[in-house]
Formats: sequence, C-alpha cells, structure tokens
Amino acid sequence: MTNSTRNISTAAGKRVFLGFSLTTEQTKQIEAIQLQLPASVRLVPSQNLHMTLAFLGYASNETIGALINQIEAMDKPRFTVYLDCIEHWQKPKILCLKGTASDPNLLLMANDGQAIAQQLELHQSEHQYNPHITLSRKAKAAVSNVHYKPLAIQPSALHLFESFAGEHGVEYPILHSWQLT
Repeated sequence: MTNSTRNISTAAGKRVFLGFSLTTEQTKQIEAIQLQLPASVRLVPSQNLHMTLAFLGYASNETIGALINQIEAMDKPRFTVYLDCIEHWQKPKILCLKGTASDPNLLLMANDGQAIAQQLELHQSEHQYNPHITLSRKAKAAVSNVHYKPLAIQPSALHLFESFAGEHGVEYPILHSWQLT
C-alpha cells in the first residue's frame, strides 16, 4: 500500500491506541526473550514493541482532535511497573510479558483512558487493565524455560499511536505525545 493510497483510505479517521514506548535497552531485553520463543510464533518486530495503556479502535479525525484535548487535560503522572511473567492469552493468541498494575499512578491513567474512551464513544476494554508488552502473535500455547529478568518500565511520555497495515506489516506511528509529570 502506498502512502497516497493509505491517505485516501484513512482520510476520515484512524485506528488508534494510547501507550508507552520502550527504551533501546528495554527493546534489547525483549528481543533476547523473543529469541527463546518457538519458531512457530510470529514475533512482534522491535520497532512495534510498546506497552499499551488503552486500545481505542477506529476514531474519526474529529474524534482524534477531541481525544488529544481530553488527554491534554488528564493527569499524566510518572509510574513504575514491573513486567515479570510471560503469559499466553488464548483469545488473541499472543505471548506477552505481563505485570500487575499496582502503581496508583498507572491505574489512574488506565481508568482515565477508559473514561475518555467511553465519553468519546470509542472502544473500551471489557477486561481489567493488564500492563503488558506483546512478544508474539499466532501463539497456540504457553511457553516454558524462557530465561529473563523482570523488566521495569518507567516511561517519560504517553503517546497516541496509529495502527495501520503498511507495505511490510503493521506500523505504529506516533500521532501525539505528552510528557509524564
């Protein structure tokens, strides 16, 4: 798909989500985990690794503008989360590095993100927030004997990402960013 085709097909809106980028060191740690996964799974490319705060689904350009304004007004405190468990999620067929949302600042942002999604009539998760980084797709079973250290995530910014199918697979460009305080 060329950029001109993409621009025409998404002129009315985009698939979007809120999330956090990883540092170069964190990406290297994730890549080391991915190297230990079965060859039968499809690894998430390193440039797509991130920790999602809220998947929002399809949003019109007008709604994206309102979303940016709502996130601008939202508290965006710094937090720490430890991702320390590799889980297999059956329904989306993924392997992910998961943690527990125990930091009140992270929980505040996750809840606020869902409230904004509801207000703007965007997708809202039916599940409680689970901080995670997707490692692979098309995973049919859990894995064992993967050696890694828990990954501490302490992001400095929240991002609004777009998700679209590019020429070489899914791409996640950042549409807007906010510093955490």
